[in-house]
Amino acid sequence: MRQFTLFLVLVSLYAVLVGSQFKASDGDRLVAVTRSVTGKLREALPPTLNVIAPLDTLRRELPTRPEDAVRSRLAADRRLIGLDVTVIGEGSTVKLRGVMPDAKSRRVALSLAENTAGVEQVVDELAIPVE
Repeated sequence: MRQFTLFLVLVSLYAVLVGSQFKASDGDRLVAVTRSVTGKLREALPPTLNVIAPLDTLRRELPTRPEDAVRSRLAADRRLIGLDVTVIGEGSTVKLRGVMPDAKSRRVALSLAENTAGVEQVVDELAIPVE
């Protein structure tokens, strides 16, 4: 929050200086203010490694194959908690296998799989028990 406040103050000072009437000789002052603002921002921001390392870790943890993405989406959906759905991937085609308690859960699982990036076709092998 402190860095953001500092950034806003410096940007507003910069805008006031640029917006006010200045002479051509004030160009040197403007360059000095720009350098000062840039230096202050670099000092206020954390080192690059502290910012990039968590992003790299997160990027490595994201699913890259369509079947992994479907597994993640099915596991994260609270409507499907406790249901065992097997996801089998064959390129951009994904097969869903398992037993669903009702048609609504089946539709949810199919919809999540169909609307996952990288999935072009979903093969439905989900069963609903007959009552």
